[in-house]
Amino acid sequence: MTEEDSLVVPAGRLPEGQGHLFGGKASSLARMARGGLQVPRAACISTGAYNRYVDATGIRGRILLELNRKELEEMRWEEMWDASLRIRTLFNTTPIPDDLRLEMAAVLEPFFAGRSVVVRSSAIGEDASNASFAGIHESYVNVSGLDSILDHVRLVWASLWSDGALLYRKELGLQVEESAMAVVVQEMVLGERSGVAFGVSPQRPDQAVIEAVFGLNQGLVDGTVEPDRWLLDRTTGEVQSHHQPRREKAVMPWHQGVHLEDLPPEKSGQPPLSGEEVTKV
Repeated sequence: MTEEDSLVVPAGRLPEGQGHLFGGKASSLARMARGGLQVPRAACISTGAYNRYVDATGIRGRILLELNRKELEEMRWEEMWDASLRIRTLFNTTPIPDDLRLEMAAVLEPFFAGRSVVVRSSAIGEDASNASFAGIHESYVNVSGLDSILDHVRLVWASLWSDGALLYRKELGLQVEESAMAVVVQEMVLGERSGVAFGVSPQRPDQAVIEAVFGLNQGLVDGTVEPDRWLLDRTTGEVQSHHQPRREKAVMPWHQGVHLEDLPPEKSGQPPLSGEEVTKV
């Protein structure tokens, strides 16, 4: 598959070995979908769409101009911040050209008709073994309607050029000028409770970790809401400890986006998962 073969591919139809075009996040979702796991419907937008956009609009040349004012290694942080702001403004103010928009819409509009989605980054090398871009690129929750989805795709593309992303690529010695962004658009599941599970704890390989919150998972992953945390023995599944935070807030859907709201007393006084549910997870 090449960049021009298909700009937008449903995750279940994405073949193996396409991480160089669709990024690690899209590749992982596709692998799960092909394996028969229950994965909310997702469409993967290749780097081909990004490259066509920056070439057709002239943004690529403007990016190179910004980055060639001074060697990246010699830029002070404030100079990098200024360059980043100018680059991201280009994305924020430049519409997707009509021909590219029509090609993307041909898949996205019928695929997500009437559904709210999450628009997620899937940068090339985002989840590589020698680098983790977790939290550096943007994702947007509770987006609906074709126009809004495409606007948020541009915002994800723009996040490739945040000052944090530039600084991290500089530290890793990556070729910043060759960076490109793939995107995952995925149906949103409006969960009353959300969480993250680690089959192997980052701290102890004999333990698994489960974290959960009331409301949407965004509150957990961005640090807005402190989660309940369970540590389990990986061999027996026995719960070894349970950290219980002060449960006060939850991130919930709100129009186009999300907001933070107070937890009612009946929820704040109990963990988001029962002991039986923790064991099932």
